[in-house]
Amino acid sequence: MDYGFYFLGGTPLGRFFWEFWAMPAENASATYLLSDGYGGAHALLFGFSSLGHSEPGRYLLSGNIFDGTGNTSFISDEGPAPREWGHFAVGWDGINVVTYYNGVPVGRKSFAGPRRTPGFNGGGGRLLIGGSDHSNLHGRIAQVRGYEGSNPRASGGGNSVFAAFAPQTVFGAGGNLLSYYFRPSPTVADLSRGHNGRKYQGAVRGTSSGILAECPGCPTPQFVIDPTAPDFSRPDNPGQPPSLVAPPAAVPSGALVFDSFSRRNSTYTLNGLGGLGSTEGGTAGVQQWRTNRDESTTTAQPFGILNGRAVLLADEASLAWVPTRSATGNLEVRVNRRLGNAGSGTNTGISFRVADVNNFCFAYTSDDAANPPAAQRLIVGCDNFGSRVDLTGDVRMPLNWTMLRVVTTSAGSVNVYADAALVFSTVSGTLATADGAGLYNNSGGMGLSNRWDNFTVYSVNPN
Repeated sequence: MDYGFYFLGGTPLGRFFWEFWAMPAENASATYLLSDGYGGAHALLFGFSSLGHSEPGRYLLSGNIFDGTGNTSFISDEGPAPREWGHFAVGWDGINVVTYYNGVPVGRKSFAGPRRTPGFNGGGGRLLIGGSDHSNLHGRIAQVRGYEGSNPRASGGGNSVFAAFAPQTVFGAGGNLLSYYFRPSPTVADLSRGHNGRKYQGAVRGTSSGILAECPGCPTPQFVIDPTAPDFSRPDNPGQPPSLVAPPAAVPSGALVFDSFSRRNSTYTLNGLGGLGSTEGGTAGVQQWRTNRDESTTTAQPFGILNGRAVLLADEASLAWVPTRSATGNLEVRVNRRLGNAGSGTNTGISFRVADVNNFCFAYTSDDAANPPAAQRLIVGCDNFGSRVDLTGDVRMPLNWTMLRVVTTSAGSVNVYADAALVFSTVSGTLATADGAGLYNNSGGMGLSNRWDNFTVYSVNPN
């Protein structure tokens, strides 16, 4: 879909946010949702790539931005499977380019700007939805909305660009380009408030020989009815399209509780409320996850699931736990972080000695600004009737760890490990016999960095 010359050359371009409801088909690697032309430099290039590179059977979101002299490439850590409908977005707040999949941040790349288009002479400046004259999308697009000069995900300030959000099922009026592809037509209206003092009508077109010129008879994008797509005509009840679900891992021998989060994605998309559902097994039996929010069927939950990992959906301190049915309170609680290449999984957190939503202990990692980007600090403490007491001082995590482990006993000992390495030890009688255990998130702005996988609880011998 060609909207003509949209990006102004010769001047720095501002912040942006572009979002789509779309579906990549097979062979969609290195095909694009948005391009600004056919050259090698772009005001924005955004699409799918790298099937199976990070996750089996799934694409990544990727693209690049031109600064006037070179390109800065970005990529995600999570993405859709072929034939999987989803909400896909990318934004820049002047500091970071952040990608989103079903409303969850899935990748970041530092980019200070300036952002430019190479313009007409460099093969750029146009707004092309669905490709260019090459690398056209293998798949389907239902809606597009773009903001130029602003980024609504940054409106909360601070780290708000790293917060999950609930995408609109049908994009509302606003932005600087808005089009629906719900019915066949040779042209498509721009329903936004416009850009550069005007609105841009899209035209269905084909191209040939690497030149964006009229090409009568060349193949053009086709309108189809896809029964697997969300029902956008019923935005209050659009349904949930099919998705790839990996089989769950085997329950470890001797585990009281185990959850690999290997089930359907659970986010705020398509009027979803998130939630973790139930654990997968263990000698304590299948347990329903509890959280710090009302567990009614109409309340959005603080955690959800994305591609077989637990993710943060609420932009706030959050708690989820299950009863372990331990008779002693002598427990080992484990969780994996699964570090990604684009900023996800740098941190994780555990709740232990959980009595209820107001009484629990926690251990979590946090990026350490005083050390290299790969380093984290460990914070351990307890929250007792709303009064938080931190037990740790300045504890540094080792590099390249995978598993956070807490061993707690009814006698009061607390030992925290990064994989097999003991990193912190103390004694505290606070809630020492409480048997609940689960996930913990310390603050807002952690929707990208925090991930949880393979949550496991064992009984331990305190001797």
